[in-house]
Amino acid sequence: MIQFSNIASTYNEYLDTLYAYALHLGFDEQAAMDAIHDVFYKLCTHHSSLNEINNLKSYLFRSLRNRLIDIKRVNRGNTNPLSEQDDIYEAFPFQLHVTIEDEMILKEDAEEIRQKVENVLNRLTDRQREIVYLRYIQEQSYEEIAEIMQISVAACRNLISKSISKLKESSIVILLLMIQ
Repeated sequence: MIQFSNIASTYNEYLDTLYAYALHLGFDEQAAMDAIHDVFYKLCTHHSSLNEINNLKSYLFRSLRNRLIDIKRVNRGNTNPLSEQDDIYEAFPFQLHVTIEDEMILKEDAEEIRQKVENVLNRLTDRQREIVYLRYIQEQSYEEIAEIMQISVAACRNLISKSISKLKESSIVILLLMIQ
């Protein structure tokens, strides 16, 4: 069993990040917290040490995403883990709301910039918004994102490339990267 102090410090370190990710995936606060608690319960009961996990942050993101997929399936009445796989992934309305830094709020056009960025992000598909969030806000590697989203590294790179190309079309990508 993992020592309580290790799991407690890990929980405290990643709680806010995991919670935000679950909310971005379109889950309510209660479902997000339930899923996070399920992930940490599994971590406590199925692993002898946190040291056995190569990348803890990626492990937690993937575990949370998988748990949320399970919750979504149960809520839809679909208990077969292999059926409607594409439908369940497409059903995640990944929402990425931009928060403007304090110095930008002081500028009179901060609201206009925020609206433009959100309009650009809304042109992306749910999966594109999710991958942009994981890559540029959570700073995950392509390999980590591929593992979290359960896609190949090549598909991950392709999806990032398509997402950035779509953002470049709107000529706000530099602003988007500055806000992260």
